[in-house]
Parts: sequence; structure tokens; C-alpha cells
Amino acid sequence: MRIALLGWDLEREAIDAIGRLGADVVALTRWFADEPEREAHAGWLEVRCPHEIGGGPNEEATAFGVGAVRAASNSGLGFGFDVVHALDWKTRPAAGELAARGEPRAVVIASERAAEEDVEGDPGFGPRVGPDAWICDHPWGAERLRAWLPIEDDSPILTIPTPAGLTFWTDRHGPRDGPAEGPCIVLTFHAGDRFSTRAILGGVAQAREKAPGLVAAVFGTDPRCLRLRRRLKAEGLLSARWGETCVPSSGRWNAAASQAAVVGVASDDLVDDPFAHAAWLVGAPVVRVQGGDPEALARDLLDAVFDRERREADVRVGSALVARRLDPDAVAARWLEVYRRILDRRRGVGAKADRAESGPAATGPSVPFPEMRSRLSLIPVSSREALASWTLRPDDWRGALEWLGPESVRAVLTIRLFDVTDVAFDGLNAHSTSDVDLGPGENHRTIALPFDGRSLAACLGVRSRWGYFHPITHSRICHLPREGSAPESPPRRLRVMPRRPGV
Repeated sequence: MRIALLGWDLEREAIDAIGRLGADVVALTRWFADEPEREAHAGWLEVRCPHEIGGGPNEEATAFGVGAVRAASNSGLGFGFDVVHALDWKTRPAAGELAARGEPRAVVIASERAAEEDVEGDPGFGPRVGPDAWICDHPWGAERLRAWLPIEDDSPILTIPTPAGLTFWTDRHGPRDGPAEGPCIVLTFHAGDRFSTRAILGGVAQAREKAPGLVAAVFGTDPRCLRLRRRLKAEGLLSARWGETCVPSSGRWNAAASQAAVVGVASDDLVDDPFAHAAWLVGAPVVRVQGGDPEALARDLLDAVFDRERREADVRVGSALVARRLDPDAVAARWLEVYRRILDRRRGVGAKADRAESGPAATGPSVPFPEMRSRLSLIPVSSREALASWTLRPDDWRGALEWLGPESVRAVLTIRLFDVTDVAFDGLNAHSTSDVDLGPGENHRTIALPFDGRSLAACLGVRSRWGYFHPITHSRICHLPREGSAPESPPRRLRVMPRRPGV
């Protein structure tokens, strides 16, 4: 599996873990003047993409997309990625463009980070309408995303928590100084959770009889959550500090949970519930509110509020369980599970429908890449070897086949080499020519030559079985070094004088 990870800032620990699992990983990120453009790490390659800085956030996202596509084209990496994962919102145009230029069944994954939810606007996914799947680092971010996306959008939304996502919190997300009120219960529901509004209302009311001032806040995107909030407000049981809306930001949810006496979730198993994980990390005990018995719910709420030893033990054990899931190796393994699942589903779709979805005729926002074209580069490797890398635009390939006409049957992509040693090449005066036929999935190849120290020109084109050749793009002339020992240079010596006293 060949994976491209694009990030404004890379999550290096998780990428290291993916590389250790055996995947072929290329990470594309920003470039700074004092850093190399390519750097090899243990198990993955980092490619820094020079791009224009300035303008608004969307303009920077577009500029990064241009830089990423140019880096993939010019460096020989190509566009043959199975999975393209945009780790943040500024790299989404680049991810969509890389996938559109590569394999027709390439998968695009987009990460939705809790810290980025206040960003205005969305740069889109290049020529793609949207990603094949979303990965959220905070469970409440996933719920908000389900509320934002259109109903007809069937892209799966998955929650893979990270330490940065679950511990994200800033002062702007919730008032520390608000109206005076008693202990607060933060009720959080997934879309489609089963719960009884009557039982929850009765349980909170009974618990308040023994805990004066007890109030509840409701977080959820389901219409039943709005109904529950209205009934709690009518009974005077709704929190005045956190009860304004059912769909706040992830940071506001963290702030509410960190100041809550208890967090209630409608889940069959708290060990696998991401809301329970987030609550344990911010130090809040968790209770299940799924049952239909108000008295049992009231007892659970009161135990969580007043039984300090039990509450601290609950949070301590829960935090230990969550810490294992937040390990970089665990996060990387879950990412790979998502890649494999979505890739298998994508490959199950017919190639014709896939090309119609991700091809140039697809509708939706697009990112202009006017300078991109079919490219061929020839780089000397040794005195008798050269590395050829190329990028072929689909419309150039179709145009060449149309030019060949009936001869396009069994035509192959070919590199034609011209030996132009010691001549001013004008296209017709090469010493000799030779053809190298290329496979359908290749984007680079090391070409062996019979002589050393030659100067080569190369042309990428389509050759029919009868020898007709239609050129598409040319490379610069490549000069191979001659064999032999390196020239000797006169030795140089440095003389060090002792330091004089008093200096």
C-alpha cells in the first residue's frame, strides 16, 4: 500500500508508526529556507513543497496544492498512490489533485481536527467533490460533521482520537465565570442513540431532590436532543451556563465536561465509547443514561456526584484504558484499518463509474494548476545508468491515441533515447536512437546503457506496433560521467599556531 500524507504540520510520531508497520509512506509538508526539500526518515520519506506564502488561508491552501503536485511531478515520486490522506484542512486541495492525477481508484481521506473547527471557509478537494472518508480526532467533531454534511453524502465519518484532539481546550470555548448553579450533568448523545426522554427527565429531577441546584446540559445533533433540552428548561433543570445550544464546538464540549460533576452517555459499552474516553481524560466520571428506570439513573448520578473515592477510581481506570488507545502505534494501526477498508470498498466499484466520479468531468470546486503538464526527466545515476521519471496527463495520452488512429491498438508508452554526445542536437543529427517500452503502472525506471560518458536526450511518447511514434514531451539533455579514477588534487594543509600569552 502506497500512502501519501499531506500536512501543514506533520504528526511525526504517528507517521513513524505507520512506517514501522510496513507501508510505503510519503509525507508532503511545507518548506522553509533552512531545510532540505527531501529527507529520509526511518520507514518514510518527507518531501517539503516550496509554495507561495501570502493572501488568505484559502489562497495558501491553493498554493500548497500547486507546490505538492509540482514536487510529486518533478521529483520522480509520481501520482501512483493508493491512499491520499489530508491531515488538515489546508492540504485538502492538494490531496484531491494528487488523487485525480493518479490511480483512478485512489482513496482520499480527510482529517477533521478539533482545533480547526473555527476556520472560516473550506478550500475544497480540488477536482474531487469530497473525500471517500472522514477521520475526526474528537468524538464531538464527528457529530458536528454529520450535522453539517448533506444527507445524501454517504462518506463514512470515523472517530480515531488523538491526544491533541481530546485534550484541546482554550479559554474562549467556555465561560469560567457564569451564573451560579449547582453540579452539572453533561448529557452527550451520538446520532441514532436510543434513550428515553421521560426516564432521563425523571432521573435528573429525582437526583436534584438530594443534590440541590443540580442541572443538566444536553449535547447532541438528533432532534430528540432538542426536545429533551426544551423539557429540561421547562422544568428548571437546564444548565444556564452550557445549555444554550445542542451543537457547540469541540472546545466548548471539553470545557463543559472538564467542569461537570458527571458526564452521561447513552452507550451499551463505555469502554468503546469515544465520549467516555474524552470525559475520562478531562477528569469527569461517566454514567450510562440508556436505561428506562428513572430511580436507577438517579442513584447512578448521585453516586458519581457524592462518592468521591469511587469517582476518582472510575476516572483513573478509564484514563489508563484510553492512554493505550492514544499511543501512536494504536492510532497508526487504526488509520491503516480505515485505509484498507475504504480501499477495498473503492476497488469493488467498477472502473468506469470510478473514473466518472474522479475524472475531469466531475462537478464541484476545482483548483487551477495551469502550469502542470506531461513531464519527463532524465537524471544520471552512474556512468552507465540514468533514472527516467515521468508524469503523463490523461488528455495527452488520449490525444496521442487519436493521432495514431487504427494504429493505437496495442500501442505502448515509450521513452525514445537519442545519443547526442558532442553534437549540437537539432532533432535529426543524433548518433543513434533506442526505444524503452514502459509498463502501464510505472512512473520511473532506471535505464542501463552499453557505453559510459554519453550525452542523452529523451522523448516520452506513444509507439504503435508498426513503429509509428507520437511524441508527447521531451526532457533536458543528460550528461553521464565518464568512467575512471577521480582527478588528483594537490594536498592542502592547515597550520595551527599556539596561542600567545596575554592574547
